[in-house]
Amino acid sequence: MKKLLFFLCLLAVVLPGNLIAQSRGMKLYPNEKYEYSLNIPKSFNGMGEAPMGDGETFVSPDGDIHVQVYGGYNAQNLFGTSFVDEYNGKLDELRGRKVEILDFGTEDDPDGEFDNGYEIQYIEDGLYHFLRTIWFGERFATVDFWCYKDFQEKLNEEDPYIDRIVYSLSPYSENGTSESEEVLGWYHGEGWTNVYKSGAKPNISDLFLGFATSYQTSITMIAMELLNDPKYRDMDEDITDWVLDKKNGYLKLVLEDFQPYWLEACYWNCDNGHQLFVVNYNAPNQVLLPFDYDPAKEILTPVPEIFKMLADKNNVIAELPRQGKNITLRPADDLQKTAGQLTWNGKGFTLMKN
Repeated sequence: MKKLLFFLCLLAVVLPGNLIAQSRGMKLYPNEKYEYSLNIPKSFNGMGEAPMGDGETFVSPDGDIHVQVYGGYNAQNLFGTSFVDEYNGKLDELRGRKVEILDFGTEDDPDGEFDNGYEIQYIEDGLYHFLRTIWFGERFATVDFWCYKDFQEKLNEEDPYIDRIVYSLSPYSENGTSESEEVLGWYHGEGWTNVYKSGAKPNISDLFLGFATSYQTSITMIAMELLNDPKYRDMDEDITDWVLDKKNGYLKLVLEDFQPYWLEACYWNCDNGHQLFVVNYNAPNQVLLPFDYDPAKEILTPVPEIFKMLADKNNVIAELPRQGKNITLRPADDLQKTAGQLTWNGKGFTLMKN
C-alpha cells in the first residue's frame, strides 16, 4: 500500500467522565480492597464506606430502595468449604427464619470473570430481597438489593431495573483490561480487515461492517444487527441512540448500559483516492481507531500515525463530525468548552488550538 500523505497516531484517551457517560443513569462503585465493582443509579445516596473497607450501602432518594454491597475472602480458602456449602448454608439460614423464598440457584460465568456464584430471592417482613454472591479467586462479593414487595413488582413490570444493579456485580481491578483496551490490542495486532462494497464506492455501512466483522464486541455486534434491521432491539441492552446518516457518512450507537458504552464512526475522502475511516470507540474508555481504505485492495488498514499531534493531550475528548469535516476536541473537566479542533485538509488533519 502506498504510504499515506497524512500524519497522525492512535490516541487512547482515558475518559473518567465523557459527554455521554455524564448523561447516563448509572455510576460505578469500585471496591479496591476486595477488587469488585457494582453499578449504582447516580441518584442513590452512598452511606459511606464501611469501617473495614469491604463495601457500602446506597439508598434511593425516597428511601424505598436499599442496596448493600460487601466483599471478603471466600470460605474455601479460609475453611476448605466450597461455594455450594456456603450457598446451602444460606438457604438453611433463611428457611430457619421462615422467610418466603421465591427463587434460588447457582450460576457460572460463561465469560470466565468469576468462578462460581449463587442468587436467592426472598421476602421477609414485607421486604423483597435479591441476594447475589460471586466467588473469584480468593475473594467473594455480595450484593443485597431490597425494597418493599409492591415496589419490586412495579419495577419488574416497567423496567429490568433490579437486574441492572444486581447483575452488574463483577470482579474489578484498576489494572484490569477494559473492552476499549482489548480493541486497541487487536488494532495494533492484525488490525486490517476486508470491506465488501454495496456499490461502486463503500458507504459508512460498508466500512463499519468491515470493521465490526473483525472487531466483534458486544457493542459492535449490536450495531451490525441494527444495520441489518433498524427495528432490532436487544433484550439485554437498552439502545438509547442510534444514528445512521449515509448522506454525511456518520454512524453512532449509544447503549444505556452499566458502563458508558458508545461508539461513533465516520469517513473522509482523501485527495489520493483513498478514504480515511475513523471509529471513536468508548467501552468504557475512549480510543480513536483510524484506518486507511485502499480502493484497489478493498481493505481497511490501521494507520497508527494518525492523531500523533494529540499524543500529549491527556483528558481530551474527541467528537467526530456528523456535519462538516473537522473533529472537535473538548477538555474532560469542562465539557461545555472546546480545547481546539482537528481541521481536515484533504490529506490529513491540522491541529487548531483555541
